[in-house]
Amino acid sequence: MAVRRQLGEVLHDPEPSSIVVVEQPSSPAAVPRVQVLPPSSPQAAEPVSLPEPCAVFQCRGCWTVLGDSLHLCAQEEQLLGILICFRVTNDVISKDSLMIGLEGALLGCAYNTLACRLCGLIVGFILYSAPRDLAYLRGLFCFFKDSILCYLLKSHIVVEASKVNFPTVTLREQMQHLKEKLVETHTRMESLIEKLEKLEKKTNGQKSRALHQMQLGYCEDMQ
Repeated sequence: MAVRRQLGEVLHDPEPSSIVVVEQPSSPAAVPRVQVLPPSSPQAAEPVSLPEPCAVFQCRGCWTVLGDSLHLCAQEEQLLGILICFRVTNDVISKDSLMIGLEGALLGCAYNTLACRLCGLIVGFILYSAPRDLAYLRGLFCFFKDSILCYLLKSHIVVEASKVNFPTVTLREQMQHLKEKLVETHTRMESLIEKLEKLEKKTNGQKSRALHQMQLGYCEDMQ
């Protein structure tokens, strides 16, 4: 009777505030059980939408976190197959020995290799000097895609970095934009300095005139 009464209330209520689940009895003698589930809140917070792909870079050898896509500033696919970051974790160490590229894409380049602090795997390099076509990479952390795994935060899966296509990032365009901002800031500073100098001259002129008037007044009083 209790089950029928609750079912009747639910069927006659146009907007039920809960869900009634009736479990099938395992035997004829069993009594049906009713489970009332709380209604889902219409104001429940939706999951945060992350940039796609938003990833953490991990060492392929021991899965240590080395960096993330938030600090990714460029990627190079054709010659080197690398991910370029301007910041990494403390588990990335730079070898002291300066290496010279004798062949391949790093021919003629001087660089320090990057290694994982925990397992020692070589994961990339930092360019010390390079030809003009690679000069924009100097001082940045370059990860070999073959040595890196990516943990995608949105889908919670780990994939090889070589299989992930990150949004197009062009470091040269960012550098050009930064140069334009620097030039604009420099121009504004020069304009402000010029206005300040004019204001100082005007203020000094007013002070000189005031001092001259005071001297004239003093001389008249003395006479």
